[in-house]
Parts: sequence; C-alpha cells; structure tokens
Amino acid sequence: MKIKDIINRSMDVAPWVDGEKIPWNDPGLSQRILASHLSQDTDWASRRFDIIDRQLDWINSRLKPGSRILDLGCGPGFYTQWLIGLGHSCVGVDFSPASIEYARQKAAESGTPEDRLTYILGDIRQYQPDGLFDCVMMIFGEINVFTESDARHIFQMASQALRPGGLFILEGHTFNAVEETGMSPTMWWHAAEGEGLMASEPHLCLQENFWDEAGRTATTRYYIIDGETAETRLFCSSMTAYTEEGYSHLFTGSGFQPPVFLSTEQWPVGAPFEGQMMTMAAVK
Repeated sequence: MKIKDIINRSMDVAPWVDGEKIPWNDPGLSQRILASHLSQDTDWASRRFDIIDRQLDWINSRLKPGSRILDLGCGPGFYTQWLIGLGHSCVGVDFSPASIEYARQKAAESGTPEDRLTYILGDIRQYQPDGLFDCVMMIFGEINVFTESDARHIFQMASQALRPGGLFILEGHTFNAVEETGMSPTMWWHAAEGEGLMASEPHLCLQENFWDEAGRTATTRYYIIDGETAETRLFCSSMTAYTEEGYSHLFTGSGFQPPVFLSTEQWPVGAPFEGQMMTMAAVK
C-alpha cells in the first residue's frame, strides 16, 4: 500500500472479509509476539508466571493424576510445561512458528519424551485430535478472533476430543470488551522509535476501529508505515462478541453441560483484563 491508499480507503468495512486475523504465523510477527509472551513486565500475550501458577492450581485441582490435556493456542508452552511437571501429559497446538519452536526447544532441554509432550504447528481449525483427552483448554480469549461458525467447529472438535466427563476450560472476552474495542475512537495513531509488535524498524501505526451491531463484531485495521520508505502494510482483525448466554449456547450446542463461570479468585486474569475477560469450565 501507499499513503494515498489510506487517504482513499473505504469506510465500509465487512467483518471477516476486510479483516479476519492478524497473521501471527508470519515469521517476523511470530518472533515479535514470542518476545511479548516471554516478557515478565506485563500480562499481555501471556500472563506473568505468578498468575499462570494460580490458574494452573485451579486446573490441576480438577484433574485426575496423569490426565491427558490438549492446549489449543498453546503459545510458547508455559501451561503445558507446568502441567507435565505435575505428572500429566499434554499436546499443544499453535500456528506461531516461533512459539512452537521455543516450546519444542524447552521440552527437549527438559528431556521430556514426545509421548508425554507434543507440540503441533498448525491452525486449530484444521487440527485433528489424535486419541482422547481428559481436558481441553483454550486460554486468553482466542475464541473471539474466529467467526461464529468457526467457533462452533472448535467447540465440536473439543467435545469430540474429550472423554465422557472430560473438562473444557475456555477464556473469552466479555461482550462489553469486544464492543468497546469496535466503538473506540475511529482513528488514532502512535509512533514507534524502534521495534514494535507490528514492525522491526521505526514506524507509524494508524489504527481504526469499527463496530457491526448486527453481527456483534469488532473490526480493527492497522496501517503500519515504514519510517524510512513510507511503504505501508495493512493488518486487519475481527472479533465476535458473546454474552454469557451466547457462550453457554456454544457449550450446550456441542454436547457439554452448561458452563460454570469462574470468579477472578478462582481464575485470575491480570489487572489489564479485569472485567474484560471471563473464564468458563464445562463437563462433557
């Protein structure tokens, strides 16, 4: 893109067409989001370890010894590595190559055999589970970045992957959080003097947000303008908003019992996400 393309852009946004998902499988983006995962300065991308420890305490208290766990969107493998240490076996799936490479490296360094810990690089929408699991988990609001039809497919896949009585743990954004994203100021920008999440060189980031009331969808465009060449890259993403009732329908429509909504005492989310995320657990 050129800057004039931004000036002449259309303001008619079609969710999931103009923007579906930021391509975190891009090598550069993948490496930069990994750095965010590994940082202990914030709770973005991955929570800090003290919060993860408390979440894992809750998970482990609901599992039988030696459970088999599937982590959808596992990132660099923090949860799976801890769960292996607690005596469980895990499969992690993520489409960020840098995160999966980091997770595999840590597993190799620890000497964990592949029959106890496996990492798969791929889109969770295309993942085909091998065998049955005692627990499926999908953390940090990843479900919202998929269309509702894709979300239903993921729920059905999770249900099919679980043994009877198995547990599905899901962390999603609240309806208000997604709506507020879409209804945020239409255009704002910031300057990055060095490497940022979207680019490795100094750049400008122009961001604009759109809310589709009928589709309950927020769409965000990011225009990344190179500080030297003024060349512009466009990234887009859309998010579906669900009420508690909407989440419950996804569970029950896929063969789960009605979900339990966890308190922040049971499942801390980190200060930036208080009131922005909710965590649910349901038994098949």
